[in-house]
Amino acid sequence: MSYPVISQIPLDPVAKQGFLSKPRRLISSLPRQLPHQRLVFEYDGTFVLGDRRLRGDEPHVLHAASVSVVDVARDHPTTIQVPINSSGAHDFTVAIQFRCTVDEPIEVVRAGLTDVTEHLITYIQGYPKLFELGRNKRLHEVHELWTLVHAQVKAYTTVVPCVLPGMTAEFAGLNVYAPDEIAQGRRRYETSLHNIQGEHGLRDVKRKLDRDFELDEQDFLHAKGHSANDFTRQEAALYRDHQITEATKIRDLLNSGPGAADGLFVTVRGLSDQQIADRYAALGDREYNAIQRRAQLEHDLQVVQARARAEVVRTAIAQGLFNETTGKELLASFDEVEPEAESESLEGPAYEARAEVTAGDADDDFFPEEDVRG
Repeated sequence: MSYPVISQIPLDPVAKQGFLSKPRRLISSLPRQLPHQRLVFEYDGTFVLGDRRLRGDEPHVLHAASVSVVDVARDHPTTIQVPINSSGAHDFTVAIQFRCTVDEPIEVVRAGLTDVTEHLITYIQGYPKLFELGRNKRLHEVHELWTLVHAQVKAYTTVVPCVLPGMTAEFAGLNVYAPDEIAQGRRRYETSLHNIQGEHGLRDVKRKLDRDFELDEQDFLHAKGHSANDFTRQEAALYRDHQITEATKIRDLLNSGPGAADGLFVTVRGLSDQQIADRYAALGDREYNAIQRRAQLEHDLQVVQARARAEVVRTAIAQGLFNETTGKELLASFDEVEPEAESESLEGPAYEARAEVTAGDADDDFFPEEDVRG
């Protein structure tokens, strides 16, 4: 689409419709205008700017020979392309951008400024130094060339502004391109290089991830082994503490009194009922024998004590400490005591110990004084 004149349409004369009817051009036969567009009518050798609202019976509308649609938008972007030589067989392409604004639509139509790009190319070609900037540059030095071209074009458009009938054009920027085939080859090269770098990068990332996984696995196994060792040590310590506690309980039980060992024996796991019964029977026999031994010892002690008293009395009689009648009666009472009977009387529940008459009792003297004197 051309700019700033979008289109130009010739208009046919309006036919008369009747003697009394007023001629009118159909609005639908005119091109539609957008908000940023205006209609310019060619009427009677001159140009007239149409209103936004048309009736169709205006003279410049009714008798117009043509109508032009003009874009009046501000700062309309327009780009032109010019080639400049390089040091090789191919040329660089310089794309220069302008901001264009239509100030006088009628002047634009009168000057026939239907396509502003042709006028802008002619304007840029008026600066021949621009086309010599790339003669010592190769195609891969396009970035260095851009700096030179941008500086020169900006200076030229500032010192020598572009003059167009009915509109203004201001420099907005530029780009420098290598030829399409060179650019495509460059793109293919960079794409291949990017793919190769991506593949190497993926391999590096994969190796790093594998290494990280191996290190994490080693750390996990180390931590697992360390935890297992800690658990084993804790378990051994608990078992040792349990053994010490059990041994302490057994020691305290064994020191608690007679028969504790036999009581502990019957609590051992795995014993049969017969073994437990035999153990209890042996325990009963042992207790019976112990009681019998204690009774025998007590009996022997009583016999020894009785004989000792009898011997004391005999010695006292022999020395004249008792009269003969009293001494004989006392000795007879000692001799009549049977050891077995005395033992049974000692073991019986109704046994009561008879008070032995010795010096220092309540009566102070066991024998009357007259008996001692004889």
